Amino acid sequence: MTITMNYCPRCAHPLEDKVAYGRTRRACSNCGFIFFREPKVAAGALIEREGAVLLVRRSVDPKMGFWALPAGYMEIDEGPIATAVRECFEEVGLAVRITDLFGVYHVRNDPRGPGVLILYRAVITSGEPKPGDDASEVAFFAPNAIPRDIAFASTRRVLLRWCIEKKAAGSGGPA
Repeated sequence: MTITMNYCPRCAHPLEDKVAYGRTRRACSNCGFIFFREPKVAAGALIEREGAVLLVRRSVDPKMGFWALPAGYMEIDEGPIATAVRECFEEVGLAVRITDLFGVYHVRNDPRGPGVLILYRAVITSGEPKPGDDASEVAFFAPNAIPRDIAFASTRRVLLRWCIEKKAAGSGGPA
C-alpha cells in the first residue's frame, strides 16, 4: 500500500517530490513541511498452555480464515504492552500478564502497509479462550501441529523460532 499525500496538511499548498534526509519525500515549498511515511506499530502476545501456543483464526481480511497470533495495531493513546493486553482480551477473551519481550519483527508484505510487530510472552490471568473481535476460532497448537495456513510472514517467523526453542528444550512433542 502506497500512501501519497498531495497537499500540505499545514497550509494546503501542493506538495512536491524533494530529496530530504537522503530520500525522496513529499514536501511543501511554501511552509517547509515534509511528509514522512512511517510504519504502523502492532503489538501482540505469545500465550502458551501445556506446551502449546494460542492462535486465532482470522474472521476478517486480510487473510480471513488463516491463523495468526492475537495482535493488533497500537492506538495513539496506548503503549505496546497495553496494546498486547487489550488485543488478547478483544480477540480471545483472556486477561493476560506480560512476562517478557519475545521479539520485534519488521512487517513488509502486509496489504495494509509496512509495520513493526512487538511481540510479548504472556500468561493467562483469567478467562477461557473464546473467539472475539476479528477471530472466528481459537485453538492451542503443539509445536508439531502448527497449521500450514498462517496469515502473516511475521507470524511464521515467530512460530518457527518458538518451535525451535521448544525442540531445544526437549518439549517438541512426538515426532
